[in-house]
Amino acid sequence: MSAASFTIFDTEPSGSWPLAAAGSGPVGASVRHLIDLSHFFRDGVRGWPDALATEARRHIAGCLTAIEAALVDEARSSLAGSTLTLVDRPIIWPAVQRHPHILSPELMAHMRLRAAVSLLGAQALRGDGDPAADPTQGTAWLIEDDDAAVVDLAARLVRTEARWSAQAGIAAGSAMQADLPAEHFAELAWTSAAVLGTELYRAGLAEQNAAMMAMTDAAFALLARHDEEASGFALATRLARTLRDRGRHAELLGQALSERRYLLFAALAGELADVELDAVLDVLVHGGDTQLAALCKALGGTASDYRHLLLDLRIVRGERDDPTLVRLSQSYDDLREDDAADQMQALRRPAALRAKLAMIPQVDRG
Repeated sequence: MSAASFTIFDTEPSGSWPLAAAGSGPVGASVRHLIDLSHFFRDGVRGWPDALATEARRHIAGCLTAIEAALVDEARSSLAGSTLTLVDRPIIWPAVQRHPHILSPELMAHMRLRAAVSLLGAQALRGDGDPAADPTQGTAWLIEDDDAAVVDLAARLVRTEARWSAQAGIAAGSAMQADLPAEHFAELAWTSAAVLGTELYRAGLAEQNAAMMAMTDAAFALLARHDEEASGFALATRLARTLRDRGRHAELLGQALSERRYLLFAALAGELADVELDAVLDVLVHGGDTQLAALCKALGGTASDYRHLLLDLRIVRGERDDPTLVRLSQSYDDLREDDAADQMQALRRPAALRAKLAMIPQVDRG
């Protein structure tokens, strides 16, 4: 597969590739989940950047708040559910803060990536993007394209990205549209139904069976109306595939990066490198330096492109000192093509297999 370059800056001189493990040394999924939960809900624990933790918390809280309002409204038709109007305080988000273990590793992982997209997009909204990026060109022209399907997907994706990023950094609690993949929406819906049903019973507002039946019916009604295709991840994937089918996806890769449209960039990169969007985002946010370099190289990127990524992603990956960034970008060209190809092949494995492999100690055959 030939790589399509997304060069933004001129290439810098290269040095020697640092002696490091070929892989990112991924933390086992269950361990990472515990770190996530500890960082979200306990003070003084520092597992990953504060900005990312705060933003992920905001997305979880916002989606739960929106789902709570929808469930309460849906439950009004039943006698037991109608008594929820007597409760004049938020219920679900405070309950999750007290019992964070009810959130699954899969949900946490998705919210972490969603929050990263939100933060990176907010940087662009603040005017921190590439000053050479022309907003009247690049990806912006997609909403005026001759292809109606491209126009529709591009416009919906822009609105979603803007909505996620517009309030980045504000305190958790404000409702946020729960535009989530089906499995994550279902988890939050059933989590919310369980919490609300329990509250009805504990507050003496309804018998246990009646309370749970009311919330079960409300949750099923909510799930029946959910449109998974409206989620940002689905929109980005569909837009990238539509552009691929028309042979136009490679030309926008560099522009999406310079505009900090990382959801679109990840989707386009996934189509070019034959890697799932979530896997690309996971490398961008959590992958090791070598893994990020391998992805960059697979896409035809230069050492300068790699430096651009390292600099741009600091808000979600953590601060790196300048000497480290210089050393990594200078040594980029010494990454062997075979080693980069091995890294990419690992990312093409099924997600379930990659998750299990991350939990099994690997044998060093070096």
